[in-house]
Amino acid sequence: MWETTMRIMESEVVDGEPGQVWALLSSPAAWSLWPDAGFMFAVPEAPALRFFIGPTTGRRTGKVLYEISDERPGAMIRLRTLPTGRQEFTLSVAAGRRGTAKACVRVKEVVPRLQKIGFEKKRCDDIKKWLSALRAVIEGRAPWPGADMPADLRQACMAPPRITIPQSTSASALINADPATVWDAVHSPETARTLGPSPPIYSGYVPGTPQGEAGEMQYFISRRGDGQLTGQVAVVTEIAAQRSALTHAVGPLQLETGYLLTPESDSGPTRLDITFRWQVAEQTDAADAVRSELAEGAQALASGYKSLIETVGQQA
Repeated sequence: MWETTMRIMESEVVDGEPGQVWALLSSPAAWSLWPDAGFMFAVPEAPALRFFIGPTTGRRTGKVLYEISDERPGAMIRLRTLPTGRQEFTLSVAAGRRGTAKACVRVKEVVPRLQKIGFEKKRCDDIKKWLSALRAVIEGRAPWPGADMPADLRQACMAPPRITIPQSTSASALINADPATVWDAVHSPETARTLGPSPPIYSGYVPGTPQGEAGEMQYFISRRGDGQLTGQVAVVTEIAAQRSALTHAVGPLQLETGYLLTPESDSGPTRLDITFRWQVAEQTDAADAVRSELAEGAQALASGYKSLIETVGQQA
């Protein structure tokens, strides 16, 4: 067995009322105090789901989808990663002596067996720094964290994926609509809920990120064939309204997606080109499989936009 379960517990005595400590510790805003810039938000349509964006394993900037798997308001909240449940954060608050409160963080996480010591040290250090930052807020030595993503983190998310051996595939569709109509459909995260064989069940804009300009971020939550939820976050790195956009997935997935709209004439249809660009897999068989899957995905996406936009246009 090459993996093992790591268990960690750290606590901090805070000079504050338990209710005040709970209000901070149980909130998504608390994760903005995570070391090296973190950010969490609750999904508006499903408050039990939370996205964390920030430094993950290996110090990379990535995203993690959590669900609140257990909660006792005022006392304890447990966050479990989706879809695998390989990591759990249990955050609790208890009354202490003389107006103090004890904040406790427990972590249960599946890690590589041979790297367990290093993972434990890094996770313990991060949790200690996090609890210290939380304590500073409660004790009035630091401001309450805001609801917007820190600018440094947003900038880190915009760093392009490391595609050293690129491969790409494109697909197009001629859509009987003007560029503005096509752009509105392509740009909206809501549209994705009607496209493809497994469309997202939740989607939207990441709070605190700009819309319609570089730095915009959108999230998508889908249900896999086994019923488990999985999430993705995409960031816009280049954009020209009603003309083109370039996005990439936040995290280890080395994939860029380009959209290009070209009007065929002043009154004619609009050509939509979708291009996927990714890192070539080392194994030839795997590379062929990825290329085939993405080629089919690009064509399905282009055709899906065409069908959706033209159907809506006919109903208008």
